[in-house]
Amino acid sequence: MSRIPRSPSTVAALVGLAAAALVSSCSFFSNPPAPTPTGPFITPTVGSSASPTAVRPTPAPTNAVASIVLISAVGESSDGTPSKLAWQGVQDAAGQLGVTPTLVTPASMADLTAAVKKAADEGTTVVVTVGPQAAPAVLDAAAGHAATQFFELDQTIAVSAPSNVHGLIFDEAEAGYLAGFVAGSVTATGTIGMVGFTKTDARTANYADGYRNGAAEANPAVVVTVAYANRTNDTATGRAVAGGLVKAKADVVLAMPDLTGTGAMREACARNASVVALDTDAGLTLPDVKPCLVVSVLKRYDVAAREAILRYAARDTLPATIMFDVAAGGITLSDFGKPVPAGFDDRLAGVLAALRNGPPRPTPAPSATPEPTPSA
Repeated sequence: MSRIPRSPSTVAALVGLAAAALVSSCSFFSNPPAPTPTGPFITPTVGSSASPTAVRPTPAPTNAVASIVLISAVGESSDGTPSKLAWQGVQDAAGQLGVTPTLVTPASMADLTAAVKKAADEGTTVVVTVGPQAAPAVLDAAAGHAATQFFELDQTIAVSAPSNVHGLIFDEAEAGYLAGFVAGSVTATGTIGMVGFTKTDARTANYADGYRNGAAEANPAVVVTVAYANRTNDTATGRAVAGGLVKAKADVVLAMPDLTGTGAMREACARNASVVALDTDAGLTLPDVKPCLVVSVLKRYDVAAREAILRYAARDTLPATIMFDVAAGGITLSDFGKPVPAGFDDRLAGVLAALRNGPPRPTPAPSATPEPTPSA
């Protein structure tokens, strides 16, 4: 299970979240990200500030959830990875429903495609996939298997897709905001950096605008530099870009969650800069950067998978895309790995209270249609 902050004073602060004073709203509405919502969104808990747009509902189940299959990303089985976290959520939901779930870890794209088809052909009630790799196979299978519900983690869904396909996404603007607040609070040089993909990449834009706003909330004088690798899954490029940021006095670096980001975090660490990670706990997935890791801003893949399955089992009407944010328990923080300044825990508690109680939100909801990821 993903962890929540547990530094001694943080525990005390978070106990009183509901009573914490809301943080100043001046930066909450500044510099909104360029992408705007273009698809159906809901947030799966009462009290969240995300407003739904046009919703394309799925028919309620006519039968109980009798079987659940999780198909991981290709080869992804290590602790702390999205697939492993999703499996925890699937197991939780299955336990509540009295179902024995099945985990499939494909070794190749051909195996992944075959696993999706096999699950659908066998009449599986719910199929959960992780990441965009499975999207083509899911669309093919969903068209001919209306009784099977497909939940795709970290994947937005076109409104033209079959109504039994649902994307489970996360508010990356809020994740970036928390990362920026932490980085802006712990920097000693007053300069922090981020390694993104491209200027037109929607995920980079959402993280980056949240990062800037969060840093401004921590300290309006902090300088935020966003550098672009223009390549993905390229550790050498990530190292080069991060090295440039550190040379320009950035002492905290945020990086996108892929191999380019892995290179960036390792280079930042090698140059004695601190690291803030996104999506999964870098302390588990990249133990060599743990000495430099301040915190990881986590996507709760377990929460998203569990809640989607249970909502479907309860015959809730589900839209094409379901967004999980801080208020819904979908975005949280790992344990802190480095010391934080005096008073930080109380300020963080106030930020989390504001996000959980919203509105206001720190930034608008993320884009429903991310730009294509740049090629390696």
